[in-house]
Amino acid sequence: MRVLIYISWPVKAWCIDDAHVAILRERFPDVDFVFARTLEDARQCVDGADIAFTPFMTPEMVAAAPRLRWVHSSAAAVEGLLPLADLANRGITVTNSRGVQAIPMAEHVMGGLLVLSRRYDRMLDAQRERRWIQNELTNDWPWMLSGQSMTIVGLGTIGMEVAKRAHAFGMSVVGVRRRPTEPRPSFVERVIGPDRLNEALAGCDVLVLSAPGVSSTQRMIGAEQLGLLNDGAVVVNVARGHILDETALRNALASGKLRGAVLDVFDREPLEAESPLWSMPNVVITPHTSGFRASHWDAVTDLFSDNLRRFQNGEALRNPVDTAAGY
Repeated sequence: MRVLIYISWPVKAWCIDDAHVAILRERFPDVDFVFARTLEDARQCVDGADIAFTPFMTPEMVAAAPRLRWVHSSAAAVEGLLPLADLANRGITVTNSRGVQAIPMAEHVMGGLLVLSRRYDRMLDAQRERRWIQNELTNDWPWMLSGQSMTIVGLGTIGMEVAKRAHAFGMSVVGVRRRPTEPRPSFVERVIGPDRLNEALAGCDVLVLSAPGVSSTQRMIGAEQLGLLNDGAVVVNVARGHILDETALRNALASGKLRGAVLDVFDREPLEAESPLWSMPNVVITPHTSGFRASHWDAVTDLFSDNLRRFQNGEALRNPVDTAAGY
């Protein structure tokens, strides 16, 4: 059995290292692991692969891999597997690594909200200047998460972990997901389908976007949707930049309709230095790092190892992808 490993991104954090490839080889001594470091190497090696451990495949690669039976993405998103339909038509199983980043991303969401609500940004600035701003904070009071209403658009693995933490902070949570009839978790008050998105947004104090970046979510949140939120609401986006209309967001922030935003993803990345978002005092910007953690590749390697054992034993694989839906 041959496994092609091709996991190379411009972002260093998402590139598998030699040590984790070595772990796979040690765990599966009877499997031939081919480690391709470039797309050209991957193209040349794919023809003999039974399995591809990669977030990237081109239609040409699929056509050149007659033995291919399973593709596992090292990421949760599968938008880099361009020929999803081709894979489905060939009966090739596709799985992903959803869930691996859910907890760090949920902690990131809550951390960003706490920066805004407790005015940590202002206090850290004052700390660097050695200023005691106790009285100044009464001019722009800190506010509490407790008692606030949160709507999570994308109640998947990430959204669930956000909901758990928001509930623990005393927030009421409404979730939007594709299958609203599935059992409702105890820490979510209501679950609504995307066809009733506006209903989920009405009366919302904190909007969290954690939906997949597929065609159906393109510009899902624009000026009309932002207008449904409570005055002084906060928007958090850890999903994909194209889900949110950035111009509408900037206008809502500048007008005071929104109290703030926590943004980890953008239409164009890196975010242009000229973007007005950088200088907005009520915006927390992070460089698409909400999923970062030191043990990321340990978790991804363990997940793939478990699935590889299942594949060898003819068992059902974890995290199957709905190729029609795109996630």
